[in-house]
Amino acid sequence: MAAPSRPLGAALETRRPRALDAALWAIALVLVAAGGIQLAALLDELAGPMSAGIHHDFLAFYAAGKLVLEGRPSELYDAGALTAIQRSVIPFPVGANGYMPFINPPFAAVAFAPIAALPAQLARVAWAALSLAMLVLAGLWMARPLPVLQRVATTLLVALSFPAYHSLAEGQWSAAMLLAGVAALWAARRGSWGLAGLFLAAWWLKPQLVLLPLVALALDRRWTAVGWTVLGGVALVVASLPFVGVGIYLQYAGYLVAVGLSHFNGAGAVARSVWQGDLATTEGLNGLFVGYLGQAQVTLVDVLWGVLSIALVLLWLVAAWFERPRFDSLPGRRMIAAGIGIVLLVNPNLFIQDTVLVFLLLPALWPLPAGTYWRETIGMAILAAVVLLDQPLGTHLFTLALLAIVVALCASAIASSPRGVANRIRA
Repeated sequence: MAAPSRPLGAALETRRPRALDAALWAIALVLVAAGGIQLAALLDELAGPMSAGIHHDFLAFYAAGKLVLEGRPSELYDAGALTAIQRSVIPFPVGANGYMPFINPPFAAVAFAPIAALPAQLARVAWAALSLAMLVLAGLWMARPLPVLQRVATTLLVALSFPAYHSLAEGQWSAAMLLAGVAALWAARRGSWGLAGLFLAAWWLKPQLVLLPLVALALDRRWTAVGWTVLGGVALVVASLPFVGVGIYLQYAGYLVAVGLSHFNGAGAVARSVWQGDLATTEGLNGLFVGYLGQAQVTLVDVLWGVLSIALVLLWLVAAWFERPRFDSLPGRRMIAAGIGIVLLVNPNLFIQDTVLVFLLLPALWPLPAGTYWRETIGMAILAAVVLLDQPLGTHLFTLALLAIVVALCASAIASSPRGVANRIRA
């Protein structure tokens, strides 16, 4: 009489995965369709000349590349020189400063010079095409563990995500940094720490993003990775010296400090600063507090950012004592993923385009149990899509969700560790 209960239970167990799988595919299709609409809008935007719209970051890179080509590298951080070139493309003030400042290292201007040799509109199209290719390659690399259809879907979810679209529209470096991050994780997983360091050196494009990874590698005594990351950065500088000289790097050091401080003095809301912008549109912890308290609340925002940033780093360090970050165990991989999340959260300049780096949590967590990697992929795609809602609503749901994920990953690593409280209780 009890025999029929088994087939019924088995049927229920079969239905649940099928229902979940159908739901995941439905979400994936909706996100890919939304990404397709964004891509169509981007293609329409790229087809015409640049206008006084909302996507102007490309102007900074184009102007910097032009200055290198024209033999004027000493003016890379000069507002007048940048404005003059940018007004030749768009004859109107743009951005909070009235022009788009170049805040990347001088070697970035050298790297962009070949593209800046093209007419502005063609240069923008060429850079967008190259960036899209890097996004696709990063997506394919992340999707390697998945079956073919899921692999295709994952690639599209990454390359057509809202942060990816924004990076392409702005002409930012985010695609290159995502690809470099995936490559660095791949090399580290294989034990090629020197190669991992070389790939990570690409993150010197935005120095605030490379500092915490270097500290984490040093704490883990991965000196080979630390050394090659530093040497890679030095190589980028040395390779650029024939084109820009030494002096501009001394100028950049002071400029970088001033730009960094501007993120903590109101960025123009209280008094004019070197860099000005709407910090409420950033997706890091400072953006969260500015969004809720206002950009003029400088002291309160800075204190809250500092306290929560320190608390997150301490939480990670405590969790790392329980479970060492490593690739050969799931708790260890959770620690790596949590570290990536913290790097993004404490970044004071985490604008929309760089939130695409949240996809790095996927290769950090792999390998996962069967089916879990696909679910995590959809989860990361949803998280990236939330950024689109944050902008008009000012909710900072992305920041809050990533904060919760980081805390959960650290807590999970602690609980599953032989040293963890839960394991001690069970023992």
